Amino acid sequence: MSHALIADLGGTNARFALVPINQYQPQEVSVYSCKEYESFFDAVSAYVEQCSVNFDSIDAIVLAIAGPVNQEVIRFSNNPWHFTRQQIQDHFGHDKKIALLNDFDAIGHSLEVIPQEELVQIGEPATVDPKAAAWVLGAGTGLGVACVVPQENGANIVLPGEGGHVDLATCNDQEDYILRFLRERHHRVSAERVLSGMGLENIYEALAHRQGIERRLSAPEIGAAIEAGNDQIADATLAQFFTFLGRVTGDLVLSVETRGGVYIAGGIVPRYLEHMKRSAFRDAMQDKGRMKAFVSPIPTFVVMSEFPGLMGCANYASYLVNQA
Repeated sequence: MSHALIADLGGTNARFALVPINQYQPQEVSVYSCKEYESFFDAVSAYVEQCSVNFDSIDAIVLAIAGPVNQEVIRFSNNPWHFTRQQIQDHFGHDKKIALLNDFDAIGHSLEVIPQEELVQIGEPATVDPKAAAWVLGAGTGLGVACVVPQENGANIVLPGEGGHVDLATCNDQEDYILRFLRERHHRVSAERVLSGMGLENIYEALAHRQGIERRLSAPEIGAAIEAGNDQIADATLAQFFTFLGRVTGDLVLSVETRGGVYIAGGIVPRYLEHMKRSAFRDAMQDKGRMKAFVSPIPTFVVMSEFPGLMGCANYASYLVNQA
């Protein structure tokens, strides 16, 4: 049976898996800590040595990468690994089909194959136009964004970008304070500075500082405090996180009218799904003045699949092999 070797290479972890061609559920998933391997090649070699499929039966390799992939030397946004396309082809062999995708391009390719029960709609039910464009975004180590344009024949077009690095906009006094606080440190403040694991830490520190408290917690510590329910600043941090997420989502919809929906993945939002349901996310998304009626009909979903990036790689691998 023909297989694909697929990988979702993030800033913190590298997820490897196998999948039979024309199937989409990743098999033999292994998650490696990037910092424990000097290079991608060390990590993938360790995976191949322990997987059950003979390498000769692997016809395609699809890698989802946390960073731009249209560079001569591909570097990760939050990870010191780097390589060229030629190095990848040489490593795996010139008889293999190779594709390198941005990590959120991969999530974009997953929209066709994610089971409906793994999508949770946020806000009032709204109609999805399957022929219309969609946004995918998600916060984890960084903030990823991509736009998906459906195609009737062949793989959907996923328009890559670094939308997580757009300028952060604010709409009230608290948000102004957070922006000023972070500007003193970073000069230019991007959306990723508040919509990521680091972003939770930044929001917490800024809100504490506003109360005259010098304190910065790690993202896991903030999560523990939210779970314990004993830290009002942690609760306010998560609430502000979802408000910022709504603002950025609304800005994306103003840029491209995505009646195919907005799909939110990443490591943070699914973990706090119930908090998001109670948050001001949709209100902030729709808070676009006279353009509120334009933004409001756009449906938003949280992607609850454990490995959407790998599912997107599996989908793309099938296109690679089938078109050969």
